[in-house]
Amino acid sequence: MNRYVKLKPLILMIFAVAIVACAEKKEQPKPEFTITAARAQEKITVDGLLNEAVWQRAQTVVLRENRTGAVVADSAVQTFVKTCYDENVLFIGFICNDPDIWSTFTQRDEYLWKEEAVEVFLDVDQEPNTYVEIEVSPANVLFDSYIVDPVHIDVEATARFDLPHIQTAVSVNGTLNERDDRDKQWSVEIALPFVDFLDNPAGITPGETEWKINFYRVNADNGGESTGYAWSPTGARFHKPSVFGTLVFEQ
Repeated sequence: MNRYVKLKPLILMIFAVAIVACAEKKEQPKPEFTITAARAQEKITVDGLLNEAVWQRAQTVVLRENRTGAVVADSAVQTFVKTCYDENVLFIGFICNDPDIWSTFTQRDEYLWKEEAVEVFLDVDQEPNTYVEIEVSPANVLFDSYIVDPVHIDVEATARFDLPHIQTAVSVNGTLNERDDRDKQWSVEIALPFVDFLDNPAGITPGETEWKINFYRVNADNGGESTGYAWSPTGARFHKPSVFGTLVFEQ
């Protein structure tokens, strides 16, 4: 009996520590995704090549399997994203390894996500239910829309929104729409002038301004199923602003 009385405080302490540890593990927040846009000193030519010096030193992030969050093990379909900016423009670059590069869409605001595309969701006002959606196909076709309700999206209505000054370019290392050969890679440059997003285009404060952002890719190789990749995986549909990452601007 005396032995139990002496051990009882120790048992209770171990039990309490275990409860706290389990609670902390359960409540541990999702790791934050942050990307820093490198500050460009030279002119960026939007040609899809990502060959200016700033792209070489810009932070590179890797997309993951959107449903599981797993690393993409097959290097032939891995996707990388970089960002940079100057005093007027945010630039986003995608590098998509891809053995089968194709797209049948030819007109702006066609439903690119049904085939192959890269996507950017950008929220500059900190209102999570409103953000711009940008998609670019391997044929350099653009889809741009403004989302006001991520749960119930009126695609036709949102697609009437157009970014007036956006520029995009695609470079293909392979043969677009030749389905029987093996391609290597396509890269995308997107130029987003601040004037398209901000009432005051001079409102960017390097080191302080933060925007919410996420990057995606839809890939559908010959004979395979369509696969979605994401920087900050959503687990299901892409439109989940609560898991968007953060974009900051290098000083």
